[in-house]
Amino acid sequence: MRLLAFFLFFSFSLFAQELPPITNFDPGIYNAGNQNWMISQAPNNHIYVANNLGLLSFNGEQWNLHKVPNASAVRSVLAQDDRIYTGSYMDFGFWEHSKKGELTYTSLTDLSKEKILDGEQFWHIAALEEYIVFQSLRRLYSYNKKTGQLSTITAGDIISNLFRVDNKLYYQVAEDGLYAIDNGVIERVITNAEIEDKPIVGLFPFQKNKMLAVTRDDGLFTIEGNTWRPYQFENYPIEESIFTAQLLKDKTLVLGSIGNGLHVYNLETSLNYQLLQPVINNNTVLSIMEDKAGNIWGGLDNGLVLINRKSPFRLFTDIYGKVGTVYSSYQFQDHLYLGTNQGLYVSNDTSKDYELIPGTSGQVWSINEINGKLFAGHDRGVFAIKGNTANHIFDGQGVWEIKEFKNGLLQGHYDGISFWEDGKFENDPEYLANFDLSSRNLVVENDSVIWVGHDHKGIFKLKVDSEVREVKSKENYNVSYQGGMGLKVFQFNDSIYYSTEDEIYKYDPSKNKFLQENNLNKLIEESRITGISEVLPDNTWWSFGSENLVYVTRDAFQDRLSAKSVAIPIEYRSIAKGFENISLIGEREYLVGSNLGYTIFSTPLDLPEMEKLSISKVSTASLENNFSSHGLQLEDLKLPNAENNINFEFSIPVYSKLTKPVYSYRIKGFSKGWSDWQTNGSATFENMPSGDYVFEVRGKYNNKISEIASYTFSIALPWYATTTAIIMYVLFFLLLIFILHKIYTGYFRKQRNRLMERNRKKIEIKQLESQQEIITLQNQKLESDMESKNRELAASTMNLIKKNEFLNELKKKLTSAKNEDDIQKVISVINKNIAEKDNWKLFKEAFDNADKDFLQSVKEAHPNLTSNDLKLCAYLRLNLSSKEIAPLLNISVRSVEIKRYRLRKKMDLDHDQGLVEYILKF
Repeated sequence: MRLLAFFLFFSFSLFAQELPPITNFDPGIYNAGNQNWMISQAPNNHIYVANNLGLLSFNGEQWNLHKVPNASAVRSVLAQDDRIYTGSYMDFGFWEHSKKGELTYTSLTDLSKEKILDGEQFWHIAALEEYIVFQSLRRLYSYNKKTGQLSTITAGDIISNLFRVDNKLYYQVAEDGLYAIDNGVIERVITNAEIEDKPIVGLFPFQKNKMLAVTRDDGLFTIEGNTWRPYQFENYPIEESIFTAQLLKDKTLVLGSIGNGLHVYNLETSLNYQLLQPVINNNTVLSIMEDKAGNIWGGLDNGLVLINRKSPFRLFTDIYGKVGTVYSSYQFQDHLYLGTNQGLYVSNDTSKDYELIPGTSGQVWSINEINGKLFAGHDRGVFAIKGNTANHIFDGQGVWEIKEFKNGLLQGHYDGISFWEDGKFENDPEYLANFDLSSRNLVVENDSVIWVGHDHKGIFKLKVDSEVREVKSKENYNVSYQGGMGLKVFQFNDSIYYSTEDEIYKYDPSKNKFLQENNLNKLIEESRITGISEVLPDNTWWSFGSENLVYVTRDAFQDRLSAKSVAIPIEYRSIAKGFENISLIGEREYLVGSNLGYTIFSTPLDLPEMEKLSISKVSTASLENNFSSHGLQLEDLKLPNAENNINFEFSIPVYSKLTKPVYSYRIKGFSKGWSDWQTNGSATFENMPSGDYVFEVRGKYNNKISEIASYTFSIALPWYATTTAIIMYVLFFLLLIFILHKIYTGYFRKQRNRLMERNRKKIEIKQLESQQEIITLQNQKLESDMESKNRELAASTMNLIKKNEFLNELKKKLTSAKNEDDIQKVISVINKNIAEKDNWKLFKEAFDNADKDFLQSVKEAHPNLTSNDLKLCAYLRLNLSSKEIAPLLNISVRSVEIKRYRLRKKMDLDHDQGLVEYILKF
């Protein structure tokens, strides 16, 4: 039992520590073998790994496995210039990028004058000037990059390792010693008699004119000239077997053990820590590499591990749940306190081994310093904290937080507010009357005004009389907030604010209102996950954004507020909504609590620079076919129309656990705009129409946006829309028109002839009918003329007869006249014959013959006309003038005019209507 307890304590101490961000890559992520024997970084920052299934490459986004021709394990790798050199089973050579961005392999074994040994494997590669040296267990193969020649060095026994230190190469031969290659000369530096068969796993430049040698099982040694001496280092794991080692630029020694994980030692500060499962995937470390950003890469027997050693963030991960969720924290003197759901924990600044303060088990909501004393708001009341102990000074309803107020302590409870005079802790605090709501959020404006934020009922302004322990008045400010949890009232730069996850409102005393228009609200552009915010003792205001922590400070030089951000993914600060927390634990050093522990960082953040974004692969495919790659340096990729599915892969080669690049892209002429920011370094577009396009992608890292990378391509028109096809369509259309024209011309010619013949016959018939009709009309006209002439002849004949009769009678009278009386009789006869009545009668008969029914029609239309009126109508019908009518009526012209006027009146004619025209209409 004692052994088990010791093991559990040791495990908790081991893993409950502040560590830099660590990322594990298991074989399922990179999709290759489990063992990783060597790691190297290329000038473009891409990572290459010697994996037991081939060469593994990583650009920050995509992992790719490249198999050597014999599909054997790759044991060594070295990226230099634009080549990646590898050593594998009975083969070694180099890889180069093709125009498509794909790696192609060239073997160098054919250059060797000596045959490759059976089963020979190449475990290390080193570069020296223009030479690349490949090491197997029996030989060194030196390849000259300029001349392309290969030379061989054969050792008398097993070569256990190969190192480069400054401008020399070193290798150890079993039972012989340590050799150096300097300017083409091979010399033994240390004899095996001094080394005593201790395998050297690491050799590094150390102090002036010295080298540091790391042995597998016997610790550290220094080499100065030909002298081999032990080197003592405190806490060095002398009992462990070390497989690989790496001395970093800042004199940090990293040891990879065979069964006890990674050991990290700083040789100058003596700071050290150990990484074991489950912090890393496997406890056997096969290779170690430091990249350009100072990150440590570890090749494990099962996977890879990445340690962001230079990260400004330190993570405390409570793997076994011994501490719980951190709801509050406070740095007081040389102790760091954590208030969690399991109790109050404390550690000193150096060990970070947290211990539960006895008696504090349960939910701790807040830790507050008041007048140099430390208090904890607990589910069970209030604890006064001193060092590693806590005194339970109030046992009552839960206490959210404690504030200084006048000469005592103000406490926000689950069911109201209480006041406790300083120095009178032996008595229970007294509740303030007239207010019994939960008071998780308190702001003391002055000795008589307290602000309370309530998640559901809004903001309260309380005027308090502490002497009588009473709320004299309260004013409630409703909040248009539907979140339920996460409302915060706070005081910043002497002003009262409240925040929700949507807006920040500032209190205007002159209007007694909270207003949305304020500088703090305008500054915060990023969306937030909660309304909770914190004003820390350094007068910084912090809020919790969806992607970052956002903080606001006052610019002392320009006397204005300025907003900045700290990129911490939400999974490293996740906690129940409304309980987000951050505290100041040192000068510009902050702690953010979470469900799994906490994150510590300092501002301003020392972050790596933005690396260049590049498009690493362009591939296309037609429907239901596999994607094939294309050249990356083409000015314009031209694709057939059927190959209209295109995929782009892109990356920013940075390797950080907390701050990952995100990407946004578009295709000019196709996309409506830039895509949303995404972590995936690829984009696929399917079934694109024909046209000319430019793909553009940009990256964002640490809130900085990279330059745009672009790729131009075009998709041809479908075959049925090409110029040739269009010409064929035009020709076919013209031919079709010609054929149709011929067909329709012949058809219409026949139809026209038929129609013309039919029309001709119709015309002939119509002509005959017209001629017949004309003849009929002519006959009718002749008959009418004949009748008219007959009437005129009859009238003339009757007139002649009458006149002849009159003349004969006159002749007789004159012949027989003998005296005046006889003459008078003749005159009487003449008068009788010219009498109006007889003349009219004669005229009427002749007129009726000439214009049948006229007088009858007029009479019917105007029954009020007299015979004299009808006479006048008849004369007017003949278009006679008044002067011509006067003798016929034996009256004056004036009288005729009067008769005409009276006739108009009887016919009721308008003033502008002509009498003659009206009569002629009958």
